[in-house]
Amino acid sequence: MDLDLYRVQNFTTALFIGALVGVEREKRKEQAGGAFGGLRTFMLIALSGAISAWLSSELQEPTLFLLVGAGVVILLVAGYLSEHKQSQQIPGLTSEAAGIVVFLLGGACLFGYRETAVALAIVTSGLLALK
Repeated sequence: MDLDLYRVQNFTTALFIGALVGVEREKRKEQAGGAFGGLRTFMLIALSGAISAWLSSELQEPTLFLLVGAGVVILLVAGYLSEHKQSQQIPGLTSEAAGIVVFLLGGACLFGYRETAVALAIVTSGLLALK
């Protein structure tokens, strides 16, 4: 098996993007007393985007990325509804929206837009920290 250093860098970057946003969400979760997602969740979402983008490119099947993205959105909606049911309050959508962004940024790394994805991840993390 041929180890492609460029691909490894792209996957690693996707994981770091998930970690960057995940750390911010983890801090917010500790302050808010339990909310959706943290470090591991956002790293897995970014990795899902990266893997599905890679497979989509390798198999020349663009709908694969869209299908995995739809699955991630379904999981995010399920988490949102579960949180709403437990708290009986309408929770914000910030973490769920961040999850979608992280999925797309993870995919962007493998589609060849690593630098742009990193810049957007920094902006995303900054926006999340504003509250």
